[in-house]
Amino acid sequence: MQPNFLGKISGSAAGVAAPITSDRGIRACKILIVTIPGLVGNIYVGGQNLDIETLAGTLMMFNRPCAVGLPDHFSIVSANGSNSLVVADYWLAASVAGEGALVTYFQA
Repeated sequence: MQPNFLGKISGSAAGVAAPITSDRGIRACKILIVTIPGLVGNIYVGGQNLDIETLAGTLMMFNRPCAVGLPDHFSIVSANGSNSLVVADYWLAASVAGEGALVTYFQA
């Protein structure tokens, strides 16, 4: 698998969801989302309709990351190992402005 490191993804303001990428042509076999130690808010992963208040469109919610230690992570993996995940279908939001998560996607 070839990793593609996107770095920190965050919305423009608290609660505003941002796509992992705007390029709908990017396909992957795995997407890895990792929290950043020391941040103070929650991180949400979901679809375009992600809403941190109602949790509509939410796939995963990370609680406030620990200041030290291993970060939390979440992987989305295609069922057959092929590049069938549309990376732009996944969005992130944070409860605190400027916060986000590290994202890497993998291609077979």
